[in-house]
Amino acid sequence: MQVKKREVQRVRDPVHGLIVFGGGSDPFQNETDQIAWRLLNTREFQRLRRIRQLGFSDLVFPGATHSRFAHSVGVYHVARRLADVVERRQLERDEQPDKERVRVVLLAALLHDIGHGPFSHVFEEVASDLQLPGRHEDWGANILQDDTEVNDVLREVDEELPKQIAALLKDKDPKDIYATIVSSQFDADRLDYLQRDRLMTGVRFARLDMDWLLDCLEVGSVTIKSNNDFLEAACLYLGPKGLQVAEEYLEARFRMYTMVYMHKTTRAAEKMLAVLLTRAVERLADDSLIQDNPVFRYLAPGNARPDSGAYLDLDDVAVWSAIATLESLRRHPQISELAGRLCRRDLYKCLDVGHRDFPEGNLYNRFRRTLQGSGHWKPGDVLFDDASVALYKRYDFDDTSALNKVFVKTDDGATEPQDIVEASLVVQAFRDAKPIQRVYAPGQEDIAQFQKTLEAIQ
Repeated sequence: MQVKKREVQRVRDPVHGLIVFGGGSDPFQNETDQIAWRLLNTREFQRLRRIRQLGFSDLVFPGATHSRFAHSVGVYHVARRLADVVERRQLERDEQPDKERVRVVLLAALLHDIGHGPFSHVFEEVASDLQLPGRHEDWGANILQDDTEVNDVLREVDEELPKQIAALLKDKDPKDIYATIVSSQFDADRLDYLQRDRLMTGVRFARLDMDWLLDCLEVGSVTIKSNNDFLEAACLYLGPKGLQVAEEYLEARFRMYTMVYMHKTTRAAEKMLAVLLTRAVERLADDSLIQDNPVFRYLAPGNARPDSGAYLDLDDVAVWSAIATLESLRRHPQISELAGRLCRRDLYKCLDVGHRDFPEGNLYNRFRRTLQGSGHWKPGDVLFDDASVALYKRYDFDDTSALNKVFVKTDDGATEPQDIVEASLVVQAFRDAKPIQRVYAPGQEDIAQFQKTLEAIQ
């Protein structure tokens, strides 16, 4: 691919400031930037403008209307900064960076959300319940390798590039130090969305000192066990001055999950949407509506193998159009009422059961069984939410998961870095996952009845 030497494009980003594509001193990086710019302008990537990063979160935080498009551009920028750190540290160790691998990683960072559907994880769950392919990683890999504009751009650079990026996006665990930039507990995705979501929701907690974090980042190696052999694996880690910022990073993510991503109002809307779409597909299978809206064409019974074209027709606009259509269906009062409540923000009320429980008391499960066995509630009238949030996910030291760890070296004299859980009292204090166990019902009178049920079984 031939790129004009001084070709430069710029994006003004609310989080990172000016993001520049091209114009640097490294011709190879300039070329990668121009490939990224062409990808950014494809039909498939522009679709991400119509998918909000945080789904229903604007029902609680009105400023949280930012898109996966903006987030993906930010991830590319952060990935470049991480790759620069890796290259600089490798050169300090007299190691030669693998520029071709870096290119694959940077483009994978840009394209990491290309397979997301509308309302993201909610839509994935609905599709999965209907036995449809739904994982955004799989759809992303399909889009990269199918007859798409993204595929055209990548194949013009290298016929193998779509396959290489697709493999990287589908990997559950990073295979080398470069892959950690795309997917790990300390990757470009998280380093962007924590800052972006904090800014756009307007919360004052979860601040992240990005400059200090990157300045403390080092390249080293850890000993891992693989097939009864001990091997040395390259890793990114934070030096002695980086322990506190690593703790702040993990705590920021924990606070954002507990107080923003898992907010009871957001979760109520998500649960209601899932029930609405499932009911509509099950009860309106023969309705012309199924053929008139791309959401229902995709979810329709018998659509066992939808293609990328059908999937790429889906965005938040299509879902809201479907909701508005369902609200108008007065001949189906349950569906119409549920759709109308979403449009009006008249959401189901919440009772938090988990915070009433004592450790291992199993109150939530007993309460759920009691409600389900009472016969007073129809499926979908009571919505259950059982999840958990952990400060830090622990992995064994093996060749498939070691690079997922957050590594720190608290002493310059140490031979190799250690898992942060071994070095941080803060991480140790948050060892247990926080349970999120809630029940949602249409009205406050239902919640009052739930309160009485809870008191009877406690």
